[in-house]
Amino acid sequence: MRASLFDSESPDAYEKVYAGLVTRLDSAPLAAHAADLGLAWRDGAAFAPLLGRDYLVGPAGVRAADGGEAPVTHRIVLAWYLLRQGRGEPAGRFVPYRELPGGADFARYMAQAVEGRLAAHFSGRLPALVRAAQALAGRVEQESARDVTLAFAALPKLPLRLKFYDADEEFPAEAKLFYDLTAPNILDLECLAALGWMLVLELERAAG
Repeated sequence: MRASLFDSESPDAYEKVYAGLVTRLDSAPLAAHAADLGLAWRDGAAFAPLLGRDYLVGPAGVRAADGGEAPVTHRIVLAWYLLRQGRGEPAGRFVPYRELPGGADFARYMAQAVEGRLAAHFSGRLPALVRAAQALAGRVEQESARDVTLAFAALPKLPLRLKFYDADEEFPAEAKLFYDLTAPNILDLECLAALGWMLVLELERAAG
């Protein structure tokens, strides 16, 4: 996945990527990888919560635990999550995407497609953003009349922080997404960017 990650007109290309990952899942020691990530192993699959919804990742692929549709971007990221063999614990120190090792190359896309879109969609709608975050199992860390800091356990061992500053008479709304310093130990940069994009879509969906 490259910059095309933000191109919603490429579903066929994504499905081809996912099909290749399923082949790798079929031969990977998924139970051991799941244990490293702290995931439960149930009925031959890893039980992985992603942005407030549960998924099952096994040799046959990725599916939603509730039986509903699993978007292809979610399936790709979850497949990589199990295949990457990530280990370690979050540091509890958060930085913008551009400050992750190698993140500067993709920072412009993140600023436009993730942070810019969030700011535009929720400008003047701070309560709606908070409700949407809570629907994704996010929690409020700090809140005032004009800004909020939201914490998300996007995936086990991969927390995110979102700071949102609502528009006022002088400044437009602004959104800033932060990753734990250890995030690249769990997912590569492209999947981390995808995770930010998925957060945007899920927040919009939860807000109606």
